[in-house]
Amino acid sequence: MLPLPMRVDLDKYREAGRIAATARRQAITQIRPGVKYVDVLDTIEDFIHAQGAELAFPAQVSVNGVAAHDCCGPDDLRTFAEGDVAKVDLGVHVDGCIADTAATADLGDHAALLEASRQALEAAIALVKPGRRIKEIGAAIQGTMAALGFKPVSNLTGHGIAPFTIHCSPSIPNVPEGASGELKEGMMICIEPFATTGSGYVAEAGKAEVFGARRKLKAPKHVEQGVVDQILERRGLPFSRREIARKHGTAAAEKALKDLLRAGAIFAYPPLVETKPATVAQFEHTMYVGADDVEVMTR
Repeated sequence: MLPLPMRVDLDKYREAGRIAATARRQAITQIRPGVKYVDVLDTIEDFIHAQGAELAFPAQVSVNGVAAHDCCGPDDLRTFAEGDVAKVDLGVHVDGCIADTAATADLGDHAALLEASRQALEAAIALVKPGRRIKEIGAAIQGTMAALGFKPVSNLTGHGIAPFTIHCSPSIPNVPEGASGELKEGMMICIEPFATTGSGYVAEAGKAEVFGARRKLKAPKHVEQGVVDQILERRGLPFSRREIARKHGTAAAEKALKDLLRAGAIFAYPPLVETKPATVAQFEHTMYVGADDVEVMTR
């Protein structure tokens, strides 16, 4: 990824970061026993739009052993319960400049687990600078968690971001094994340590509610054009089943998604779940790798 060419881009990343951080803080305070998952997600997305920004991806809430990518369908009735650990992950973009951030709400007695993820994130941020080996960041995350009695999820990683691109190089693992490369000045990156009480590994499980599309979307001619247009408006960024259903109706959304998946025009992001019974916490920030310092956009 080349260094960002203009200061105006940094200003847009800052604005996206400000909106994302505010939405994240509001969402965490909203999570209480009896509250519907979908109400929290709607509040996040409504706030982002009210600020004049757009979704970089659908807001997501992943509870307990579900680490990531859980989202609500059009008729989702799930509610938070006492004892839950609920991870909120959201993304904002301003003219394609993306801020990605996450935090965890504790409705039980999991303060140590949350602290392991939070401290690991801060330890990683403290190392960010041009020339830093990514392996060192993974080692800091793993070491911080181990000192507090927890494991990182080894197959979930931080990542680079670019205009209208939520995931790109570099990959920033939460463990040193398999990490390669180094940070370069001008990179915009996200670091997201997942702390777990389980195996430290996740797998796809459950129904996908979030989807991605090819940038050059080639939809079969029989797919409703309004659905195709709605997906194209996202410019390659992920979208949810819920937003398609709310605009076009559940039956039309289901048919269109099925046909687009079959044609390979879109792809699914199923929930990612710990492979052993476990509880997972996550914190995430987006940051700019400057020449002399790191600028965290989502504080």
